[in-house]
Amino acid sequence: MRSLRFAWPAAALPLLAALFGIFAAHAAPPSSAPAAPTAAQRKTLELLALGKARTEALQRIRALPLTREAGVGDWVTGSVELDRALRLWVRNRPAEGQLRQYSDAVCEVDVAISPDDLRDQLLRLLDEFGAAAGVRGVDAAAIQAAAKRWPMVWTTGSAALAEHPVTDRPPGWEDVTSTGLDLARQAAEADAYHALLDEAGRLKVTAARRLREFFDISDAVRNAVYDGVRKESKTSTQFEPDQIAVATVRIGIKDLMRIVTKAHDDQYRGEDFTAADFREMVLLAGRDELSATGLAPPPERTILRNRYTPIELDAPAWAGDTRMAVGHFEPVEGQSPDAATQYQAARLDALDQLRRKVEALVIQQNVSVAEFVGYHQDLKDDVVLFLSGARVIRRQVRPDGGAEVEVELPLRRLWEIVRRDMKLEEVEPAETATGPASPATLPAPQKENP
Repeated sequence: MRSLRFAWPAAALPLLAALFGIFAAHAAPPSSAPAAPTAAQRKTLELLALGKARTEALQRIRALPLTREAGVGDWVTGSVELDRALRLWVRNRPAEGQLRQYSDAVCEVDVAISPDDLRDQLLRLLDEFGAAAGVRGVDAAAIQAAAKRWPMVWTTGSAALAEHPVTDRPPGWEDVTSTGLDLARQAAEADAYHALLDEAGRLKVTAARRLREFFDISDAVRNAVYDGVRKESKTSTQFEPDQIAVATVRIGIKDLMRIVTKAHDDQYRGEDFTAADFREMVLLAGRDELSATGLAPPPERTILRNRYTPIELDAPAWAGDTRMAVGHFEPVEGQSPDAATQYQAARLDALDQLRRKVEALVIQQNVSVAEFVGYHQDLKDDVVLFLSGARVIRRQVRPDGGAEVEVELPLRRLWEIVRRDMKLEEVEPAETATGPASPATLPAPQKENP
């Protein structure tokens, strides 16, 4: 198994301390960044990154607690309709702030969902689908109480041009087989048909009854309607960059009336529903068409993944950490700026503190980020862009009139930026009788004289 080791470029260390100011003022060494992506590629990267951020946001939302016995994920999976509705809501969350397009053809996009927004959406879903979930103790009061303890859900999606070569696959599906695409499409369409039946089931047949009651009479009735909907509806499927197939089906209300009327004539033997009821349904619907959306990923077995990934032996400990800072705003006597102005001022203070923390990080051999970027000016813009991605996770106006804003910043991307101008060495760990040698036994990076 190959491992990766990063070393300083030739002549960097011996001259850094003495010539820092000179190098900062002169032309920087050539960057290792790839050619700039085209406008179309930049858009694709944006969609890929946004899809990844939304996917992670859904995972975090599912993990949030609702009651002592159940979380959000436990609740929504109790109902197919409820689960689908939550997934669709998260998939439509907009990007937070500005996207970040780095010089190495990497794009980052943030998605932020506040506890209040999530609470309001879950209450809406509770009204519409919650009764079918079957999780005891989940009601409006439980959701409102749980939301007070939820953190801000803030996720970052990242996409690199190098990870998405040009193929005949849709963007983001480069590692999915043709069989995987076909199976994902079929599953999404099947989910959409079921969603359309769920939507149709809420239509009023009379003032007191809904179409769902007719569907529930027997499997024969439901299957007859399902088969009719599959034949008569219009279907379209998109392969979204986050490897989710999204199928949309549409059917006219009058077409649906003919389908359920035929199912009534062929399969129904009761007296509770008549053909005239379905004509009444068309009048009560107040619309000409029904539509629904189905979602499905490709089967795991159809995704071609690398079995091994490189191991970084010399990555600094902070590369997997997150740094935080709290900014403050103190109003001048006699002035009372609005909350938005106070929050912005406090955020700028927090960002300045965060900048100083980042600059002080040691990369290797007692050289800080500030010193390294001072020598490698080609990285400066990307580091500044990285700092702009700090996440606001808490803000409040204090009783004395001041404001506080807390921000956090995961550092993994910073390490990916600075290591671009480091020398990459591939090493094969020596095998021992007890297994691979530990990284500590590998030879240290060699310095080169100018």
